[in-house]
Amino acid sequence: MPICNDNFNGCYTGPYYPRPIFNCCSAESCGGGNNVQNPSRSAQWGMASVQNVAVEEGESVPIVLVGSEGTSVKQDNAGEIVLTAGNYLVSYSISASSQTNPIKFVLRVNGQDLPYSVSYATGNNEIQSFGNSFIISVSGNTVLSLMNQTNGNVAINNANVVLTKLLN
Repeated sequence: MPICNDNFNGCYTGPYYPRPIFNCCSAESCGGGNNVQNPSRSAQWGMASVQNVAVEEGESVPIVLVGSEGTSVKQDNAGEIVLTAGNYLVSYSISASSQTNPIKFVLRVNGQDLPYSVSYATGNNEIQSFGNSFIISVSGNTVLSLMNQTNGNVAINNANVVLTKLLN
């Protein structure tokens, strides 16, 4: 579920952190129970990565947690990152090639695709670099995976997912 930053979206005055966040406001009244004011990051984070792998259509990228701080970001299975409850800044980047157009990836949370997490690139067997960044709110032990939604196989040179827990 996206998070709305009241400060940026016109309900209050002030700057946003770290990027523009979806606008929840209407008629200068914020609601919905998922609003934050100037979220700031905690010291808890994790980074998952993989290099030089082929990912088939509909499969998850086999990312592996290569660094973390705190207990909010962990890994139980290859290709899946587990988060504790909270708000997270999520950024991912991919350098890949495919014969198929377009190359398409999405972040999946507990088996459901996040529509606003999709990123695209042109195929044509040329290496492309692309990615996405957004904020999510999760509860309990939430499983994240990066999915290949290209209509074909993709050769990944490098893929990274960085997760930073935000203070509530």
